[in-house]
Amino acid sequence: MKKLVVIKYGGHSMSDDTLNQAFAQNIYQAKQNWNIVIGHGGGPQINALLENLHIESSFKNGLRITNEKTIKAVEMALCGDVNTWLVSLLCQKNILAVGLTGKDACTIKAQKNADTELGFVGSVISIDPTLCKLLLNNNYVPVFAPLGYEEKTGNSLNINADTATGALAGALQAELFILVTDVAGVLDENKELLPHLTFATINKLKKQQIIYGGMIPKVESCEHAISQGCKAAFIFDGKNVNKLAQILDELSQALSKNDFSSINYGTLITRG
Repeated sequence: MKKLVVIKYGGHSMSDDTLNQAFAQNIYQAKQNWNIVIGHGGGPQINALLENLHIESSFKNGLRITNEKTIKAVEMALCGDVNTWLVSLLCQKNILAVGLTGKDACTIKAQKNADTELGFVGSVISIDPTLCKLLLNNNYVPVFAPLGYEEKTGNSLNINADTATGALAGALQAELFILVTDVAGVLDENKELLPHLTFATINKLKKQQIIYGGMIPKVESCEHAISQGCKAAFIFDGKNVNKLAQILDELSQALSKNDFSSINYGTLITRG
């Protein structure tokens, strides 16, 4: 049976046509050996649409304050723009991609953030992987926009894309959870790449504030995925997305041998 990888595609690489084409081609190559689920964000697209609609965009503690008008724009940007664009990109490479949100088949159940000022911002309660498994078993590639549903109201909730995709990876007990982002990986105090981290090391680096800011949700999404049954997670720069298929095979070999000495282009995270 093919191993499963869940990939969060994001960062500036999404605005670079050459890198997007390379990503799609590498998904096609990787599909020969892997089952694949893809999650994505869309912050820049949401910002652009809100500006066009003359809706003020504001943030609190790094999270977008999302009222009723904003959540409609978020749905439009994520589902009507980014998701359909990414599915089309993959279909051009003869990949059977299917665009979804967490609301489809009630896949991502979410609840509103405890800070009521944030409005329609959600956190994941649970994942129902049934639809994903059905699609994977029939050779499709599910492509998820990070919207969950609130059970009592049916409302859409905007979820951090790293968090949503990591939760999917955990629920599916994927071999690997991959984050394609804008940085080389997790860096130390001297801005040097840390090629391998364990939970214990991550906790230490957080306390030392070496892991901080936007890297925290990325690392925590990796920890959550692994704690739910994913074997390992990997954070790497989207500029290297043309090596994605190669990276997947190298990571799989490294995990099977429990030897991570060859990893020098991103940060691999394992439990211990």
